[in-house]
Amino acid sequence: MSIELPPDAKVRFTQERLSVLTPRDRQGLAGRIGVIQTDSKYAGKPTVYFPANDGKPELRLFRVDPRHLELVESLPNPVITPGLNSDTNHSSLTSGTGDAQPTSPEGGEKLSQSDLDNFFD
Repeated sequence: MSIELPPDAKVRFTQERLSVLTPRDRQGLAGRIGVIQTDSKYAGKPTVYFPANDGKPELRLFRVDPRHLELVESLPNPVITPGLNSDTNHSSLTSGTGDAQPTSPEGGEKLSQSDLDNFFD
């Protein structure tokens, strides 16, 4: 079973995993909420960061088996605005009512000087 843990998701160790740790390690990890810092889609074993709290120092664990973690909270999927998240599509940055958009360079047509000027208004 593959577990996908997105970056910035909040996780904690499962009770099953905590039960096999040494008492010292269990005490240091039990109840702590960590944050995924790498994308488990690309890194099969993510890095988990546990911030300092309750007198416990910050802790960063590398290559954690995702089967040993349980999701506490996941951030909602971000809303992607076309053009703002892309280096090649800037049509949403033009001014005006939104009815007249400049012709896309990907369509093979060149933009007029006035259309280019609209990018910088």
